[in-house]
This record gives sequence, structure tokens and C-alpha cells, in this order.
Amino acid sequence: MVDSNGSDSKRGASLSRQRKGFTVAASPFNAVKLDLAVIVILGLLLGLIHDRLVEHSLGQLMLLAAFGLASMLWIIFRSRRVSQRLMAEQERGE
Repeated sequence: MVDSNGSDSKRGASLSRQRKGFTVAASPFNAVKLDLAVIVILGLLLGLIHDRLVEHSLGQLMLLAAFGLASMLWIIFRSRRVSQRLMAEQERGE
């Protein structure tokens, strides 16, 4: 579609963003994504300071492995809970 200025209004609207800043499309998993971002940041921080927290290399490995395992279980738990809620809503809607 061409407007009165002779430019393509559809193309102009799609190239420029209407909102400024960081936006994420609405999704039921946005809370899980936020949890994952926090876990990644905490994991990086733990990776930087684990040698100051535990002196022995086996203890450092155990600390990082425990953090990784706990993080994995948390993300699985949260994802399954959101998925089950969505499936229940879908069954009620149909």
C-alpha cells in the first residue's frame, strides 16, 4: 500500500519498532525464561568464585555439579508445571 508521500506504509511500519526498549512476546514460559537467565548469571558468578569458596578441586567440582543439577531440576519442574497448566486450560477450552 502506498501512502500520500509515495512510500510503502506496510514496509515502513514493519521496519521501525513501535516500542522502545527490550520487549518479549507474551508467552506462558516467560517466567521460566527469566528463571533461566537468573540461573545462568548465578552460574557464571559461581564459576568465577568457586575456587575461593572451596579449596580442594574435587570440592569445587562437586559444588559446580550440585549447582548444575539443582538448576536443571528447577527448570524442569517449572517447565512441566507451566506445560501441565496449559494442557489443562486447553482441555477445559475444548
